[in-house]
Amino acid sequence: MIGSDAETSKELVAIKKLLILGLVNSGVKLAEIGAALDLDRTSVSRMFPKGTFARKTSDGGKRG
Repeated sequence: MIGSDAETSKELVAIKKLLILGLVNSGVKLAEIGAALDLDRTSVSRMFPKGTFARKTSDGGKRG
């Protein structure tokens, strides 16, 4: 089938992202995830939109 490999690839990338999000929500650090994937933590972070992994602060996200 034409496009089957592309569809499979897209699905695998989506699954990888969901697993990474699950790990981060469980408290695993990006550096640890990156090490397991043989990537730098910044490469893992760039797989997602900015702010996805922003640290929550005690002042409701306001910095200053």
